[in-house]
Amino acid sequence: MINFKKFYVRYKLKREHFILLISILAAITLIVISIIPAGQEKQAKIEYTPEEGYIPDKNVTINQTQGGTQETRNNLDQVIVFAILIAITPYSIEVYLASKRTRRYEEEFVGFLYELSELLRGGLDPLGAIKEIASPALESERSLHALTPHLQKAAAQIGWGVSFEDVISTMAESLKSPLISKYSYLIVQAARLGAVNTAIILKSADDLEKTLQLEREKEASLKEYLFIIYAAQLILIGLIFMLNSTLLPSILSMMSASVGGKGATTFGFSFSSSGLNITKFRTGFFHVIMINAFASGIIAGQLTEGKARHGLKHSVILMIVGYTISLAFLIK
Repeated sequence: MINFKKFYVRYKLKREHFILLISILAAITLIVISIIPAGQEKQAKIEYTPEEGYIPDKNVTINQTQGGTQETRNNLDQVIVFAILIAITPYSIEVYLASKRTRRYEEEFVGFLYELSELLRGGLDPLGAIKEIASPALESERSLHALTPHLQKAAAQIGWGVSFEDVISTMAESLKSPLISKYSYLIVQAARLGAVNTAIILKSADDLEKTLQLEREKEASLKEYLFIIYAAQLILIGLIFMLNSTLLPSILSMMSASVGGKGATTFGFSFSSSGLNITKFRTGFFHVIMINAFASGIIAGQLTEGKARHGLKHSVILMIVGYTISLAFLIK
């Protein structure tokens, strides 16, 4: 366990990458476990020897083999869907929680800057102001619950004699927010030039608050595109349901009647009754639903939040909804 922690710290592995790696390994293990019994079952069928001279009907044997193969493929398709969900669900949850945590840090950092500017205006020096904000007696009066551990760490560093610039830089690095890092850099540079004062801190807080407000407005305006993507997936499922329940059986029955079971040529294509299997179409429809759900989620994340990895949570939701509905009319 100690060696693992050393490895984790030495190579600076991110928590989300570690979760993704473990999830992928679990998904691969699930696929391998599901493939091995299928391969053994297929080998057992090949090694079957009729007893007492009995020769089974060739057509029955072929139909049973095709049915078993199709059933195995359907089961493998479902296993792959579960494997993909296992691989991306923990990672998508971690990305979502990290995004929410970063946004909360940014909002509370605005409050921290406002408090810092007020204390500087009251006559405290920057280091004393940070210690005052981190004081447990003032914790209930501040809306800085997420920042409290980082502020307490900053107060401890001040007690060790660390400079204001290093305290702010360390705090920004631990919060892992590009916005906080940018404004912290401005404050640090102003402090190194000896120009840190109430006006600069207050201006930084106002500008950061306006930036967050613009981001919230942008996300709200992009919600309609997210609704369109979800609606498109539901429309696709509805169209496939109509094709599977009404149009496709009629077409296949007409084609089967026209070829007469021996094969014929229609519109330049050769059809035979053995190839007219509605199960194959249903499997294809299932593939379309799952692939579209995964891709639509990625697109949703790229459109609404600017990064494809943020769309994995939408992919998980769309895939679960698509699979659940497919159980009703596609997967038998």
